[in-house]
Amino acid sequence: MASLARTAFRVHSFTGVITGLLLFILCWSGTFAVIAHELDWLATPAARAQPAPGPDNWAAWEAGVHAHAPDTRLLGLRAPLNDHRAAQAMIQRPDGGRRLLFITPATGQVQGEASPFTVQRFFREFHRSFYIPTQWGTYLVAALAVTLLVSLVAGLLFYRRWWRRFFSLRWRRGPGLWSELHKFVGLWSLWFVLIIGVTGLWYGVERARLDMGDGLFAYAGPTAMAAHRIAEPDSDPSRPPLSVAALVDRARALRPALRLTTVIPGPDRFYAEGEADDLLVRPRANLIYLDARSGAPLYSQDAGDLPAYWRWSETADPLHFGDFAGLPVKLLWFVFGLLLCGLILTGTWMHARRLARSERAREKHRWRGTGAAVVVSLLVVVASVPLAIHQVRLEYGGFPSLQSGVMAVVLGWVVLTVILLAGWGWSLKRR
Repeated sequence: MASLARTAFRVHSFTGVITGLLLFILCWSGTFAVIAHELDWLATPAARAQPAPGPDNWAAWEAGVHAHAPDTRLLGLRAPLNDHRAAQAMIQRPDGGRRLLFITPATGQVQGEASPFTVQRFFREFHRSFYIPTQWGTYLVAALAVTLLVSLVAGLLFYRRWWRRFFSLRWRRGPGLWSELHKFVGLWSLWFVLIIGVTGLWYGVERARLDMGDGLFAYAGPTAMAAHRIAEPDSDPSRPPLSVAALVDRARALRPALRLTTVIPGPDRFYAEGEADDLLVRPRANLIYLDARSGAPLYSQDAGDLPAYWRWSETADPLHFGDFAGLPVKLLWFVFGLLLCGLILTGTWMHARRLARSERAREKHRWRGTGAAVVVSLLVVVASVPLAIHQVRLEYGGFPSLQSGVMAVVLGWVVLTVILLAGWGWSLKRR
C-alpha cells in the first residue's frame, strides 16, 4: 500500500507538472463562462429590459426587427433569458455583416444593437478550444480534462482514509498550511471536479466521433452529421416562407407544453427549440422542424424520447456550466470553479517548490521548466483577444464594432489573469 501511495503521489504531482498553468487557464475561463450571460447583462445596457406581461410576443419582436432594419435578413430570434433581459435577434446586412439586436419584450421595439462579439461568446469559445483555429484545440481541452481526472483518482489513492477527513483541517504555519488547505478544499470539491472532468472529456469524445468515427454530432438535423436526417420539405419552392409569427403559432399548436426559447427561420425549414419539464437538458433537446412555406411539421423531438447516448449529450453542457436551475446554481458553480482554480495553482506551486529544493535541479526547474510554463500560459491568454476578434471577423464579416462594456470585461479578465500568472511565477522564484 505504501508503494501504491508513493506512485499515486508522483502521478498526482506529475499531472500538475504537465498540465499546470494551462489547466488553470482552462478552468479559470470556464469559471467566468458560467456567469458570462450575467456579465453581458452588466456590460451591455441595451441587454436589460423590464419584464413583459403575458406570453412571449414573437410577432411584435419580428415586426420590430423589420421596422428597425428593413433591408436586412432575420437569422434568428431568442426569447429573454429571464424577466429582466431583452429579447435578441441576429440579422445579416446586405454587405454580409451581422449584428445583434436587443428588443423590448413588451413592445417589440429595438432598443439597441451590438456586435456578436459578446462576453459569453468570448469565454465559451476560449474555454472550448483556446481559440486554436482547428479541431485540435478541442482535443487539447479534452486531454486536460483527462489529466484532471487522473489527478483526482491519484490524489484519493495516496491520501489515506480521505473519507474521514472532510472535517479535519489542521492549521499550520508556513507552506504546511497550503498543503492542508489544498487537501481540505480538494475533498469538498470532489463532486465538482468529477463533473467537470467527465463532461470536459465528453466534449473530446463527441469531437472524435465527428472527425474520426461515423461523423455524427446530433441526433436529428438536416445535415449528414445527424443520426436522424430531417426530410426535405415537399411544398412548392416558389412560395415565399410564412412569417416567423405564423410559424411560431404552428409550433405552439404542435407542442403546447413547450416554451420556445429560440427560433431560426430559413427559406426551406423553420427551426424552433425550447424548454419543457425534462430535467438537466439544454433547450435544443426539445426541438421542432417545420416546412417554412406551408408550416407543415417535418420533425418534433422530445428529450424524454432520446436514446441514452444522445440524452447524455444534451445533459453534459448544463452540467458542465451549471446552467439548469437559475442563478443560485450558477453562483455555486462559479464559487467551486474558483476553488478548483485555487487547487490547481497551489498544487503546481507546491510541486514546483519541492523540485526547486534540489540544488542540482534548482536552476533548470526555475528558469527552463517554470519559466517556460509561465511564458506559454501568458501567450495563450494575451493572444486570446486578437484571435477572438479575428474569428468573429471571419464568421460575421467585416471588422466588428466592439461595445466598450464587453471589451472592458474581456480585457479586465486578461489583465487579471496575467497578474495571477506572473504573481505565481514570482512567488516561486523568490523562494
